[in-house]
Amino acid sequence: MKIAIVDDEALERKALQKMIRGHLPTMEVIAEAANGREAVEVADQYKPDVMLMDIKMPGIDGLEAIELIRRKHPEIKFIIVSAFDTFDYAKQAMRHGVKEYLLKPSRKEEVVGALQRVYDELMEERRKEEENRELQQRVRQLQKLVEKEWLSVLMLEEVSSQEWKQWETLLPFSIDAGMFMVIQFPSGEKREDWKNWIEQVLSEKETTHYIIGKMVDGQMPVLFFHDVAVKAFSWKPVIQSLSLELIQQFERQYGTALYIGLGSPASRLEELRHSYYEALAAAQYYASQKKAKSGFLPKKSVLAAASGHIEKEKRLLDAVRQGDLEQALLQCYTYIEEEAAHHPLSVVQQKLEETFVLLGRMFADFGIAYERTATFHSCRSPEELKKTAAEQLRHMTCHILAWRHQQANGKLGKAKDYIDEHYHHPLTLEEVAEYVGISPCYFSKLFKDRFGMTFIDYVTDVRIARAKKEMADPNKSLKEICFLVGYNDPNYFSRVFKKHTGMSPSEYRKKLHSAT
Repeated sequence: MKIAIVDDEALERKALQKMIRGHLPTMEVIAEAANGREAVEVADQYKPDVMLMDIKMPGIDGLEAIELIRRKHPEIKFIIVSAFDTFDYAKQAMRHGVKEYLLKPSRKEEVVGALQRVYDELMEERRKEEENRELQQRVRQLQKLVEKEWLSVLMLEEVSSQEWKQWETLLPFSIDAGMFMVIQFPSGEKREDWKNWIEQVLSEKETTHYIIGKMVDGQMPVLFFHDVAVKAFSWKPVIQSLSLELIQQFERQYGTALYIGLGSPASRLEELRHSYYEALAAAQYYASQKKAKSGFLPKKSVLAAASGHIEKEKRLLDAVRQGDLEQALLQCYTYIEEEAAHHPLSVVQQKLEETFVLLGRMFADFGIAYERTATFHSCRSPEELKKTAAEQLRHMTCHILAWRHQQANGKLGKAKDYIDEHYHHPLTLEEVAEYVGISPCYFSKLFKDRFGMTFIDYVTDVRIARAKKEMADPNKSLKEICFLVGYNDPNYFSRVFKKHTGMSPSEYRKKLHSAT
């Protein structure tokens, strides 16, 4: 702790300094002042933690100096050391936030005790500040995870309006309009470094708000958006300019090409998914053509965001998710035949590429390490497209089935064990999903598939079962049991217990003990 001593008597300053050095080794006298004006200068220059301040000094007195210093440095604490034992001075000192008021001549024990009390208070404040900083950091990290998860759901899932409302309660913003950018990185082992570089560059821009999604197969989606408070914004020129700037900086930095696809601006939440499909298709188009490096999908290309395409794609994704190869092949073959009947082969190739990129994203969300071994651009006929797709789907469904078996006997079992062991803590789905290494969204679905109930219902069942066991002990109060099984509110615990058992906790305990 850094201390400054302010007193117009040099002997008094010397005596205080000797006391501190001799009995408080964790504290250091960093400056002295002989009057109020010097005290203000010392506070500005040295920024001590504590100032030992006399009241009666020539010029600006101690109370005036404290008032001036606190305007600029409210964190500095003060201890008055004065020969004036008057209520008026003490009252003014308290008004200025003085922590201690000592009378001269001050005994060593009084000075040491006062400084120790202020030191303890300062340490407690710093501990709380550090806890707050750590808490804010954890909240920011959790918020980023929620945002990434929300973005994955937006891109890959069809969700109800009720589910969107639930998501909105977790987000610190409300999207009024936005558009997608998909960045296609070159192949190579430096993709993670490149991703970090993009994140750093975007963080230095003040164009608009954005969320960066997960990178899959070298493609990284970025959603740019404005809050509902901002109504007018020229999306296309701003984001186009940003994409060109990213490409130029990337080439200067790494000496290789970056391709960026842009989706149409969307004024409604449900349109954002279409913007993502357009940006994805555009990124793949420019990366394959290599004539330009950024832009929107040309009008001659059929947009992958057509509603019919989305519905067919969703059925295929669902079949693969379930590990149903027969249904996946049926959906894929039908899709290829329908598209080939109405579009050139190049368009069908592009659509299949986009669909299998989405499948790759789904695998990434599951935590499955999977890389495609072939693309559709070299196929010369619809039959070759079917053959290539079938090979990929066989590999994918095998991976999914093995993974689902692993979840049933491994990760989901591990999650269940974790809940059984930590039910008395304030568990969240996100915490358990992170513990077993599965995306929260898919963990929720898998958990319900495996155990026939939601995560919340299972945690509640475990807690109620444990509460019933605890009630057999007559020495434990119902309030104590409430806290033992993970609830912080006895009234809420009582409502949950009655909902599950048909009896209040007191009624259940009475019945339990009457039976014995």
